[in-house]
Order: sequence, then structure tokens, then C-alpha cells
Amino acid sequence: MIKIWKELSYEKKWFIAFLIIHLIVWSCIGLIRTVLPTDSLEGIYWGSLHDFGTPKHPPLAGWITYITYTVFKTDFSIYLLSQAFIILGFIYIYKLARCFLDETKSILSVTLLEGCWCYTYVTGYYGFNPDVILLGLLPLLTYYFYKCMHEGNGFDWTLLGVIMGFCFLNKYQTVLTLTAMTIWALFFKREVFKSLKFYWAVLLAFLIFLPHILWLVKYDFFPLLYFDGELTAKSWLNHLTAPLMFIIMQISAIAGSVVLYFFFFLIRKIPVKIRKIDNKQDFWFFMLIGFVPLVIHVLMGLFEGGTMRPRWGFEFWYMIGIMLFYFFPCNIEKKDFNFYLKLALFAMVVTFLSLGTLLSVEKNYRSRYPVPLVLNDINTIWEEQTHSPLKYVGGYIEWTLPLVIYNKDKIDCLLDTFGYPSPWINQDDFKNSGAFFIDRTYGELLKHIKSAYPDLPEDFSFEPVEYRFTLTNAFNQPREYTVYYYIVPPQK
Repeated sequence: MIKIWKELSYEKKWFIAFLIIHLIVWSCIGLIRTVLPTDSLEGIYWGSLHDFGTPKHPPLAGWITYITYTVFKTDFSIYLLSQAFIILGFIYIYKLARCFLDETKSILSVTLLEGCWCYTYVTGYYGFNPDVILLGLLPLLTYYFYKCMHEGNGFDWTLLGVIMGFCFLNKYQTVLTLTAMTIWALFFKREVFKSLKFYWAVLLAFLIFLPHILWLVKYDFFPLLYFDGELTAKSWLNHLTAPLMFIIMQISAIAGSVVLYFFFFLIRKIPVKIRKIDNKQDFWFFMLIGFVPLVIHVLMGLFEGGTMRPRWGFEFWYMIGIMLFYFFPCNIEKKDFNFYLKLALFAMVVTFLSLGTLLSVEKNYRSRYPVPLVLNDINTIWEEQTHSPLKYVGGYIEWTLPLVIYNKDKIDCLLDTFGYPSPWINQDDFKNSGAFFIDRTYGELLKHIKSAYPDLPEDFSFEPVEYRFTLTNAFNQPREYTVYYYIVPPQK
């Protein structure tokens, strides 16, 4: 091992050190919180259902999160899992960069991503979710796609098919990247469509995704109701504001990386060069795979006008570092390498301190939820009124999932299935057991009760009970929250 380390180049040693530093720093940032991010809690709960689908996504993220949390039983394991996928992405971004750049620039194309806050701030705040998995899998998919288009053997094509299948099993948005890849192949590598290896890869991907397809058919494609709700415009103005805000947030996401790159030109007083496009294959590889998924998102926003979450576009920026070095070439010497590396580490420190300060000072239930206190209170309230153990909680998942995941006794959460009957709840047992509903407002509380009990009359009304609790930030500064709860008693 020592011999192998000594044989590595100076730049590669620093690249390995950079990966280790990133892994440690951004795995530890989450420990400032007292509860896991909602996306991670969702994943644990979805995985616990042992099913081939969830109310929003295919099942892969839930399976991975649940298995990790079940084995290690610590919040830290989820933060470490998140950064493990980031490191996987970094490694294959480097390997992909080597198809276009020399080793030094390939390494720097990865370190520049420290300025792209979807690799740092977002993963530190939102934890582990399908978007983070794509940050790891899309570079892997793109690398093996490029390799198969040029010199791929049977094993490479097999890996490509498996990766495609798992990408689909993680998030439907994979189809956007595959659409871009297909367009590129139709223009520049049309001969692959006559190859049996191509169809073998497609078959493998289909077989991996098939159980989820059958699950969707069984349950009438009800997760699509989630996207229908997200994409429904609230007003005609949304058709303009939604895509515009999406574009602004995408620019802000990569701004740090762009600034880090061109700061070198500024500090060295070097005029910016633009590469002459003499290789149309490579040029359109970057243009299509790098931007088509984002363009499709913008077009969807223009036509649909619904909610466009910035995170939906972040996973497609993995080639930004490669593209900067490719389209704006410069000579990199050893001192330049050290300069860029210091910039990347500086960006890491600044972002780490920014997020760490926010998580420390904020008095937000999303990161400082006093779960033991609230659990004890609602269990006491429930048992006093029903004289039976609590089995079901309903309401907004940010209030209910922490109570479910951190509870020693098994409690089921009434997930929002967007009007479709939940396939994971035994309705007879649910009605016989009753449920505890909790939310911030009367209106939201009523909405969740009616969703869980669709047979209630239209004029159903109730008197919610006010419940207050206090949480503190890392400096013991308190904040009081007022929520409302309602008990639907067991119906014997």
C-alpha cells in the first residue's frame, strides 16, 4: 500500500486527500442537527415498507436509506452515505474528464465542484435522497455511455445496462439524460443501434426496472398524482415565474465553480481563451448531455407552470468543471494546480462555516425538533383519552416522520398518497386503532383527516386542540412552537 502511494503523482495524492477531506467534512456537518432531514426520514420510512414503489419515486433511495439506518442505527451513517455517493460521483467525473483532458485538469475539474453548492450546502442540509444518488450515478452512467460509444466491450455494455436500470429505479428524471444520450448517438454513433450489445444493455435496464413498472400498474400509477399536483399552475403568471426562478437558481448553483475557475485568469492577468470547435462529437456531447435535461425542465415549466424545485436540476451539473476546462482552456503548471486546490479548499471552509452557523443558530423544527419531548406528550395524551397504544399518526410528514422513525415502538405514518388509498395501510386495523393527527394550522389538519377518512361528510367539523412545545438551538436559545392536534378515536 505504501509503495502504491509513493508511486502516485503529486496531483493524484492531493486528489485522494481532497476526496477524504470532503467526505469527512460534509459527513460531520449534519451532526449539528438533532433530527435527520425530512428527505432522509422519508427514505427510511419508505424502505421500511419493503415495496417496489413510494408515493413520489421508485424505491431505490428508500431501500438504501433503510438498510443503512437499520444496520448502523445512527444518524451519522446517513450523512456518511450521502457523501459516499458524492465521492463516487467525483471519481467518475474524474474518469470522464480523462476522456477529454489531461490528468491535472481532470482532477481540478472535480475540485472546482466544491464551489457548486449542490455538492456541499444542499447535501449537507437535505441529507440523503434520490437527487444525491443521481449525483453519484449520473457521472457513472455518462462515463460508461461514452466508453461504450467508443471502445466498449461486452462487460462495459453490461455495466451500462445495470447502471441505467438502477438510475431508473431511483428517479424518473433519468429519462431526460437518456434522451440527450440517444439524440447524440443518433447523430454521431448510429451504428450502435445495429449492435446486439446495445439491445442487451437496454434489456438489462428494463429487467431491473420491471418490478417497479408492475407495481405502478398494480396501483394505477398513483405516484404520478404527485407530479400532477406539483406541475399544476396556481396562476397564469406561474408559467413565466416558475421557469425563470428555476433558471436563476441553476445559475446560482454553479456560480461558485465558475467564479473559482475564472478567478485564476483574473489573478494571473491572463486573457480568457475560447476553444475553437474542431471536434463536433465532443462539442455536442457536452451541449446535449449537459443542457438538454435542464432545457426540458424549463419547457415543462413554461407549459405546465407548476412548482419547479431547484433541486430537480442540480444533479445535471456534474460536467460543469470539465466543460470549463474544455471550452476555456488554459495552461496549468504545478503552482497553478496548488492555487486552484487552495481555492477549492477555501470554498469548502466558507460553505462549511456558513451552513454550520445556520444549523447552529436556527431555531427550526426541521433541524432541532425535540422528538423525545413531543413523543412523550402525545403518547400521554393518546393513552389518557383512548386507553390503548398509539399505532397511527397523521399530518404533515415534517411533524410526523420524526415521531415515527425515532420511536422505539412501531408507529405507522399516514403518508400523503394524493387522494389514492394507501396500499401500505390495513384499513380495518386503521379504523379499529384510530389515529393522532398533528399540524400547524386548522386547515391543514382538516385536509389530512379528510384524506385519511374519505367517508367523512363534507360539512365535517372539529375542534382542534392547541399544543405548545419549546425547542432550542445549539446555543440553548429557545423558540416556542404552537401546533394543533386532533384524535380520531378507535372505532370498535
